[in-house]
Amino acid sequence: MVSTIVGDCKQLENVQRRAARFVKRDYKSTTSVSSLISQLGWQTLSDRRRNSRLSLIYKSLHDLAGISTLPFRRPSKTTRSAADDTFCVFSSRIDPYKYSFYPRTVVDWNALPASVKSLPSIHSFRCAIRSSSTNSI
Repeated sequence: MVSTIVGDCKQLENVQRRAARFVKRDYKSTTSVSSLISQLGWQTLSDRRRNSRLSLIYKSLHDLAGISTLPFRRPSKTTRSAADDTFCVFSSRIDPYKYSFYPRTVVDWNALPASVKSLPSIHSFRCAIRSSSTNSI
């Protein structure tokens, strides 16, 4: 099942890559499609999915979504860097669970800087994670 999801994601990414070539009217094989996408200011679809997952976690932490995060809001170990907004990381040997919403998003959430996690509004949070994902391209 995961392999079909990965295949579907790759097909969607390829559609975006072809669209970037079409919009820029650049069909040369030597042109970097990633640079065309960044010139257009487009996010990759994987970045958009990641940002949507992180936004949902942010909303649930601030009671803006009907999802409870209490069972997952305990740090895996007590350290100075583990704050109240740190989630425990799930381990799994089964790919469908490993790539499901919580296990995948918890790793991304815990990697965010505390300054981004503590932003006061969903709009500012989305802007911050969008700019961080475009800077990593």
